[in-house]
This record gives sequence, C-alpha cells and structure tokens, in this order.
Amino acid sequence: MRIFGRVLPLLLAAVAAGTLSACSTPPGPAPATPAPTLPADAVAYDDLLSTDREFPFSNSCDQITPKAVSAIGGTTAHDLRGMGGTAGCSVEVGSPQLDAVWAEGKPPPNPSEPRFFPLMWNLRSGLEPYFRRLILDGRYYAVERIDFLGGNPGCYLTVDTGSPSAVQFRGVVPDQYGATYGELNPTQRGYTVDRAGIDKFMAENCPVVEKAAIAMLADFDPRGGSLAVG
Repeated sequence: MRIFGRVLPLLLAAVAAGTLSACSTPPGPAPATPAPTLPADAVAYDDLLSTDREFPFSNSCDQITPKAVSAIGGTTAHDLRGMGGTAGCSVEVGSPQLDAVWAEGKPPPNPSEPRFFPLMWNLRSGLEPYFRRLILDGRYYAVERIDFLGGNPGCYLTVDTGSPSAVQFRGVVPDQYGATYGELNPTQRGYTVDRAGIDKFMAENCPVVEKAAIAMLADFDPRGGSLAVG
C-alpha cells in the first residue's frame, strides 16, 4: 500500500475535529479484493492510501452494458472521439435536465506526476468556484467540481481507481436547462462567484452524475475501488 498526496490535512476539518495533526497518516483498511470500504473521515486528509493496479476502464463504451445504460436513464451509448482515437464513452439520455453522461480516462499530465487523481484531490487553490471531496459508493475516493465546457455548467466527478489514471464523469446539461440557473461562470461575471447559485446547481445535478458513475463502475470495475488489488 502506498501513500500519495500532501501531508497537511484539510484545515477546516482539523479545526472541527481537534484531533488531526500535520503528520497524520490517512485512515483506511489494507488493500483487498473485493475493494474494502473507505472510512468517511478520509476526506479530511490530503494524503491518500492507494494501490498501483492497472487502470480498469478501456476509455470506450466496450465495457458498458445495456443494463448500465438503462440504470442511468439512457437510450444509447457511443464512443467519444479524440485526436488519437476513442477518448471515452457517452451515454445519451436526452431528458429536459440531462443530455448525456460522459466517462473519460484521465492519465497523469506529464512524467513528473505519477498519478492524476491526487492533483484533483488537492486542487484547493482558493480559485475553484466549487470543490468537494467524497467517498463514492463506499469504495472510491472522489472529487466534484463545476466546469463550463461548451458554456453550460456541468458537474465533474473524478474517481480514483487506485491506478495512475483516474476516470472522470461529466453530466452534460441542455442549453435551455442550464440557462435556468442564470450565469454561473465566474469568468463571465467579472470573476465573482455566485455561491448560492453554484451550490444549488451542484446539489441538484451531481447526484445524477454520481448514480451514473456507480452504474458504469459496476460494469468496468465490479470488484474495484481505490484500495482494490488486481
């Protein structure tokens, strides 16, 4: 088992709990198959317990079953295309609140960074309009952020599979639905953050992305988790 990330725990959680020290080792069970349950208080630590297993996602729709598509409320699934070939999977939903859910593999950005996920876990720069750590489905470290690809807000859920690469899920919302929240992009608001509006959007839309992620992970990582072996 390896530890990744920085040493300092999340300051706010440390103050609230009054028990965490700057040299605290993150809590968690030993790696196992199937993956063990992660403790809820792991979100208060910058360091991560992790493994070095093969990335389980093919970065295509090859592993996504009709059962998962149905569980998401989707109709079809097709590969996302990038310059180098397939770049992920899109499950088409086509509802008034959700066009699609994308799943994309995210490799480390350069040779000096051995893993992608710790970069997201520790992205508390103070410039992020939304940042939330969570334990997904009891077994995966995950981070939620808001982004504005294509102009619309979207809930981005990045999940640690215990691999150098991570998998990122995104809820793609229709233009008309996204507009009901008003302008949330800080770059279009003079770099001011609509805290209430962003929190409302994420509270109402991230649970759908979480549900989709759990359904798709069940297909391509059925016994997996952040501390899975093999």
